Amino acid sequence: MNRDVGPKEQLTRLLNEGREATLDELSGHLGVTRRHVRRLLKGLEEQGRPVQERWEDGTKRFSLAPEARSIPAGRVDLKESELQALTVAALAAQATLRPTPFDNQLQEAVQKLLQAGGMTLSFEPEWQPEVWHFDASVSGNVDAEVFWTVVKAANECETLAVDYYAASTGQRSSGRAIDPMVIAEQAGSWLVAAYCHESQEVLDFSLPGIRAAEPTGEYFTRPEGFDSEGHFEDRFYALRGDGSHEVVLRVEEEKAAYFRRKTYHPSQQVEDREEGGITVTFETSSLDDVAAFIRSWGPGVRVLAPDKLAERIAAEAREVAEAYR
Repeated sequence: MNRDVGPKEQLTRLLNEGREATLDELSGHLGVTRRHVRRLLKGLEEQGRPVQERWEDGTKRFSLAPEARSIPAGRVDLKESELQALTVAALAAQATLRPTPFDNQLQEAVQKLLQAGGMTLSFEPEWQPEVWHFDASVSGNVDAEVFWTVVKAANECETLAVDYYAASTGQRSSGRAIDPMVIAEQAGSWLVAAYCHESQEVLDFSLPGIRAAEPTGEYFTRPEGFDSEGHFEDRFYALRGDGSHEVVLRVEEEKAAYFRRKTYHPSQQVEDREEGGITVTFETSSLDDVAAFIRSWGPGVRVLAPDKLAERIAAEAREVAEAYR
């Protein structure tokens, strides 16, 4: 340990390396008393750098939470166009990451990068939010502790025990063992695709629905052939449903231009109708999300198939009309 710096700096460097140590070990490394070590650890907490505690064989071990560790940055030469691209990319990413703890982390990282440049720029970083606009995610906020636990487990391939609430069914499960493999954002919904030990298949879990997550100390091997891109294909919005459904829509002319210029689903096919308007066809795994999508268009979009989807939307429309009488 370098004795040219003070105990506080030595402790910070030690914990930044991901080291875990007892009070006695830290006391020996730093050459200070156990009481002094406790004050230094409390000081880190007060600076907003959470210190983790873990009992092992009756002894408490201390470490710095992964999100609180700082990494010394070497010199990086960036062109001004590259720096502007990063600034704009950060704005776009913030819109998506807003429900997660990465939102604040990203803002701080970009500010540090701009301040470290020490150069006069032809564009004003503070003005970029006025020049660019990106729709913000409308997902519910993700619990920060759960978020970091899931991220760490996905990186290290560690099985988690989670308490989960499924909003679609209203069911709650406790201590459910999952192997988190892919974290995804789908149309404002934050998900983790994970192998569920109970159902013995890869399922999507809503991150806001995970109320608690605990590492199990058991590790898994990612299934051979698992394709994250393929896993999230052919669904309308967030959650993968069971089976495959062909959805056929009749779109009136006043709404047809939207479908002609924008692909709302990878399988979308558009055909002109002789009497005007278009027919739009999708292959999707979830009728729930398609129903929400169709309702958003109002009377200008009507379901031709499947019949059960058309009947469902008609029934919901009658209920809405009744509620407004």
